[in-house]
Parts: sequence; C-alpha cells; structure tokens
Amino acid sequence: MFGLAAAPRYRLARPPLNQAFVEVRFPVQAGLATMEGIAPIQQHLSRFFPYLRQQQVQQVSLLVSAGAPANAEAQTTHTWRFEDDSGWTLVLGPDSATLSIGPQYSEFREFSDRFSAALGALGASAGVSRASRLGVRYLNIAEIPPGDERAWRRWFRAELTGWSGTDLVPETTKLVTSLTQTQLAAPPVGELSGPPVDVQAMVRHGLIPPNAIIPGAVLAQPQRPAYLIDLDVFVEAPQPFDPEELSRQVTVFHNQIDRFFYWAMTEDGAAYFGCEVDGDDNSV
Repeated sequence: MFGLAAAPRYRLARPPLNQAFVEVRFPVQAGLATMEGIAPIQQHLSRFFPYLRQQQVQQVSLLVSAGAPANAEAQTTHTWRFEDDSGWTLVLGPDSATLSIGPQYSEFREFSDRFSAALGALGASAGVSRASRLGVRYLNIAEIPPGDERAWRRWFRAELTGWSGTDLVPETTKLVTSLTQTQLAAPPVGELSGPPVDVQAMVRHGLIPPNAIIPGAVLAQPQRPAYLIDLDVFVEAPQPFDPEELSRQVTVFHNQIDRFFYWAMTEDGAAYFGCEVDGDDNSV
C-alpha cells in the first residue's frame, strides 16, 4: 500500500491515539438479533468480555414520492455490546461486528486476539459463512499544547503537513483548519495477498479546530486545536468467512497503518510522544 519499510517494534509513552477499531460486515444473520442467538456467542467470548448488554439503535429513513408528502420511517435495530473492565468493546449486530479500544490501547496482540475470538465465535456459533467488508482504522488526535500553536509542524514530516505547515502561513495569519483526504487502492499481491479485490486505504490528516466532531466507533471531540491523522485500511468485497484468513488480513492492514504513522513522525515528534524503539522488526 505504501512504499515504506516495516516499522520497528516501538511504543509511545504519550500516544495521540484516540481510538482503534476493526470491523467485519457480513450478510444478515437474523438469529443474532435474539437472546437465543447471542447466548452461544456470549459463552464463547466470556474470557475476553464478561459483560453484555443489549442496545436499541433507531434508524430513520425519509421516503419521498411525487405528489405526496414526505414520510419518515423509523426502524429500530438491536445490537449487543460486549465489554470488560479495561475499555475494550465489541458491538455485535445482525450484519456486523466492531471491536474498539480507546487510549487504553497497549499493543496489537491484544487487539488481534480479541478480534480473532470474535471471528471464531461468529463462524462456529452463528454460522456466518461470508464476509462482505473488513477494515482496520486508527484515529490519532494530537492536541496542540497551549502557547505552542505550531508544534504540529515539528511533530510531523513536511511531506505530510504540506504547504499549510510552511512559512506561506506566517505567524500573523491564524490557520483555523486544514484537512486533506487521500484514497488509495493496491492490488492484492505480496503482503496484501488474500482479498479478492484491491485493498483500499483512506488517509485523512490536518489541523482541526477545538470542538470539531470526528466520527468513529464513538464520536471524538478534542477540546483544543489538534492535528488529526486518521488511517483506514479496508477491503470491500465478498470473501469466505475464514477466521484465520480474516485475522491474517487484519494483521496486514494494521502493519500498513503502523508503518505510515511511524514514518509520519519527525525526531521531535517521536520525542514528544515518547517513542521507544525495541529494535525488533515487529511493530506494536
């Protein structure tokens, strides 16, 4: 996906990570909307998620037809929220499963183990046989410290921050917001092999103002100006619901995201975020 070498194994003492999540979508499994259908999933996942509660999500659609007033139709869907005491959440619906963690994120192995368990439970207990979308997303929000409004220019490479991070915007001019979105597609060859179609990436980055609302597994709203690096790698096409293969793809997608973020940091940024390199070739 990116022309970058694999990142070394590293940790950040002060990571800008707001949330990380991975999602798999699949054809509707009606049984997952019922208590009877979710019970074997709960038993399967009890080691990782001791708590379960039901959620009701109301979706409203607007129907418009010629010569008739617009009618709003409300439809309520049921999802299940699995939780633990450490901040991990798995939201399971009739057609999707999303695992998420906030700033408590420690290492990818924990992320991978929990999602692999969820895939195994869906395959064994719910009979899911096909995946329609698989994606991994890391949402980083680096808030700017008071009195150092241009710190982000030192934290991240000029290739990333672009012209708005140069002296073309002098100190007398206030940069309110500057966002860039780039979409990429790479053929499923080499490390990316496995998916039946191109693997895609969405990279959103730039300066955002205070109280900007950023959608994710939960809404994020930084209280100060911040630099956003939102990295999403995904494949959108039907493929067999093979937990082992889907888990492997999740690892590959994570590695692509990991090497991009590591590349994006300057030496000043690595120092600010407390980057410690272990010297291993496997990233966190």
